[in-house]
Amino acid sequence: MNLGEKIRYFRKVKNLSQQELSAGICSVPYLSKIENGVTEPSEEIQQHLAARLEIRLNTLNENELIQRYIEVFYALYKRDHSAAEQKFHALNDSPTQSVDEDILHKIFKSIYIMMTTLDIQGVQKLLTEVGYIENVIKGEKAFYYLMAKGQLSYFMEDYEDSFQYFLLAEKQLDDSRFQDWEKGYLLYMIGLSANQLYKNIVALEYTQLALAIFERSYFFERCADCRIILAIIHLRIKNFDESTKHLWLAETIANNFNNEVLMGVIYHNLGSIATHKGETEKAIELYTKSLEAKKNDTISQKLSTIYMLLKEYQKSNSRDQGVELLDTWLNQLKGNALFRGFELHFIYYKQLFTYGDHNEESIRFMVKELIPYFEQRNEWIHLAEYYPILGKYFEKNQKYKQASMYYSLAYHAVRKMHEEGVTYV
Repeated sequence: MNLGEKIRYFRKVKNLSQQELSAGICSVPYLSKIENGVTEPSEEIQQHLAARLEIRLNTLNENELIQRYIEVFYALYKRDHSAAEQKFHALNDSPTQSVDEDILHKIFKSIYIMMTTLDIQGVQKLLTEVGYIENVIKGEKAFYYLMAKGQLSYFMEDYEDSFQYFLLAEKQLDDSRFQDWEKGYLLYMIGLSANQLYKNIVALEYTQLALAIFERSYFFERCADCRIILAIIHLRIKNFDESTKHLWLAETIANNFNNEVLMGVIYHNLGSIATHKGETEKAIELYTKSLEAKKNDTISQKLSTIYMLLKEYQKSNSRDQGVELLDTWLNQLKGNALFRGFELHFIYYKQLFTYGDHNEESIRFMVKELIPYFEQRNEWIHLAEYYPILGKYFEKNQKYKQASMYYSLAYHAVRKMHEEGVTYV
């Protein structure tokens, strides 16, 4: 990054116009030439610009600084949050005055926040500020910037963007030297995002590569994470025995490390196997155990389990239990855009449990709110489920034109799933 790019970066971060920055130092056209790399300013002008921006223009010990931030990420990777907190706050207490320091701090602060609190408030602003110079970030900084962007998209449930950012990060592996654990974590995140997109073959490939790295380093809890993804993939193709085997291996690790959060995920996926086998009572039992294991976890980690439990309550016609569950959780989702999809699912089931069947009000809600939301996000899995419900309703009420339209849309949704590599049998 040249001097002009550094000055432009901090000017934009500090929300200054060229006129505000140059006032009393140089002309606006001259500053524009500096920022565009057309001219090199004198040492005196450099010092005046740096003073107004409250920065220094030269980076000290960048390699050492990068390594210290990577140590923070390694502690997060190992799930040693106390060590990560100590290392991060030691860095956080030091002023970040140069561009490279500022970039590193914002990238790793974003990663730190997402991997410790799962809270993305403020993260988008940090990465947007770094994004001013996205095209000139190289090497390790580019790798971790793309990792942070991928994580942010993942937590915002924009899984396609997340997947693409992680693939871009993978390309950085050829240009710089990375340790096995860094490669393993990236491969795991690619597999995780591909799994959310139901790209089963891709998810399987990358997760197996990550698993091999984690096994070589004897990081068993990360191995368990991979086993869970593999179990989900085999569940989708109805290879129940293989899915169960991976979950049993993960369960052994979770028990050895007394990891309740991991047990919550395992119970959830054992519940999914029971769901696919049509074992409703067993599924309800396992989803309930999952929620109990996740009792100290964030709400975002509980929502998919609550959603699956609602579906099982519907199958068993357990309307009172369904309403009780919704009364506990539905209000906690209101106003949070990140949970809007689950909120719509929950409202749909609240109407089913309340009225016992689809009526004009519930159909109006589906047409006006639920369907448009998932259409806007191209979430074909949910659309393939909801379109036929509308088709059957309108067919039953002899509105054959509307019924035909929704049946056609359901066919289109299934076709789009296959076009995008989504395989869910």
